[in-house]
Amino acid sequence: MIKAVEIDAPIGRVWELLREEAQLGVEESQAVTLSESRGRQLLLEVRLGAGFRVQHAYELRPRGDGCTITDSARPLGWRWRLSNIFLFGRGMRAIEASAEQGLRNLKATAEDQADS
Repeated sequence: MIKAVEIDAPIGRVWELLREEAQLGVEESQAVTLSESRGRQLLLEVRLGAGFRVQHAYELRPRGDGCTITDSARPLGWRWRLSNIFLFGRGMRAIEASAEQGLRNLKATAEDQADS
């Protein structure tokens, strides 16, 4: 699981931004929404190429005037298993780094819009 990111913006706005981004991936056939609990949880599968998918389980929790968000990223597919072997089991690092950057980008956008 990726470290929780605290966002100083309303949870509803953070949810909207997360869903907008997910919907873009769905429209471009790069993602599939597996399940969601509006405003709280989103399970998304992102296709990164033939034989390589990453499942993202986002969870939002209220915190004061803002919220926290976590992403439990889980790689799937034969290409992931093969590449992880060649990376001596360290293949998860890049996926975690990418997921963390995505959460930081979401935080920046939500907080910038909250300040406007």
